[in-house]
Amino acid sequence: MVYGREIDGKVVTFGTSGYTMSNVFVLYDRETESVWYPTDEKHLEATSGARQGTRIEFLEKPTPMPLGQWRKMHPKTRVLLPE
Repeated sequence: MVYGREIDGKVVTFGTSGYTMSNVFVLYDRETESVWYPTDEKHLEATSGARQGTRIEFLEKPTPMPLGQWRKMHPKTRVLLPE
């Protein structure tokens, strides 16, 4: 998912917490260390911390595409594969 990054007109910087829940990365915002998770198909929501209950709308849902098509559009992409 692609989501907005503004709350009350200010850009929020997110980081990955290192955790996943239901195969989805759990994020945190660097300003307040609030934890964010997609609570439905339209929003990213702060589930704990100073911003608990705050929601940010998703902007779009990425469309899957074949790797060959992606490489034509982004030839410098590096793909990491297990050994």
